[in-house]
Amino acid sequence: MDQGSKPEQDEELRKQKRLKELRRARNRLFVCFWTFPVYVLAVMQVLETGNETTLIMFAYMALYAGFGANLATKRCPQCHEQYFVKSFFLNPFRSQCAHCALALKQEESLGA
Repeated sequence: MDQGSKPEQDEELRKQKRLKELRRARNRLFVCFWTFPVYVLAVMQVLETGNETTLIMFAYMALYAGFGANLATKRCPQCHEQYFVKSFFLNPFRSQCAHCALALKQEESLGA
């Protein structure tokens, strides 16, 4: 009886680990998004001093593109389709898989 539940437990642990990876990837993109005002202020400061902003612009764009590409390629642990992409566009605000509706955060009971 325990042997039958062991593969199910392993599969559930793998699913939870993949969901945690999805949440981390989304959080990285959101951190990049929410720090955009800091980036704008930094560019303004650099421009005021008369220096070039090419390096800081390319670094920020590369970081943003890397996080976006990472998020777009993440697969759902249940249906193995792209979690945040339905057809073509990335939607990082999804809380469920675009294909099978697997929740990003599992509901936890308060009583147990």
